[in-house]
Amino acid sequence: MVRLVLILLAGVLAACASPAGTPTAPAGRTATAAPAVTVALAASATPEATATEPALRVETPTAPPTATITPIPTATPPCVSDLVFLSDLSVPDGAQFLPGQAIDKQWSVRNAGECDWSAAYRLVLTSGNALSPRSEVALYPARAGAEAVIQMGMQAPAEPGPYTGRWQARDPDGKLFGNVIFIKIEVIALPGSETATPTP
Repeated sequence: MVRLVLILLAGVLAACASPAGTPTAPAGRTATAAPAVTVALAASATPEATATEPALRVETPTAPPTATITPIPTATPPCVSDLVFLSDLSVPDGAQFLPGQAIDKQWSVRNAGECDWSAAYRLVLTSGNALSPRSEVALYPARAGAEAVIQMGMQAPAEPGPYTGRWQARDPDGKLFGNVIFIKIEVIALPGSETATPTP
């Protein structure tokens, strides 16, 4: 009886010595350890707060403005002025006048240049006696290539003798041009005067 109790007690102790929950392999089989299941928890990545950077400003290069080239105006060369003497229409060379007598002198000329004569064109005394209070007068207006008549009122000097006046045209810039035109007269003494000089 005591022996039976000891055997049962030994069986209980043996059963208590086995770890609880450990499966006992059936007879005739070798117990294999169950593979450990590793559960990988995917950590939800929490995006880190990043500082908001300003957007990169990309400037598209613009073509430089096209320079407008204004052509330099070509300077027009000045026209050429010229005068050609044609004839004496009145008072031929050597004409005689009494002292103080009025003289109406007329020359026929041609505007042989490229410029039209305006009031700025003058006929000026270049040497000799003007036979007039004026030493310059306006040229007769004439277009280039046209003929013109230059008319001047003069007066014979009080003293007898030969007198010559030389005249020439002048442009608005003060430049003389063309033929020199003349007036040549002789002043004779009044009849009966002591200074009367016979005219040859």
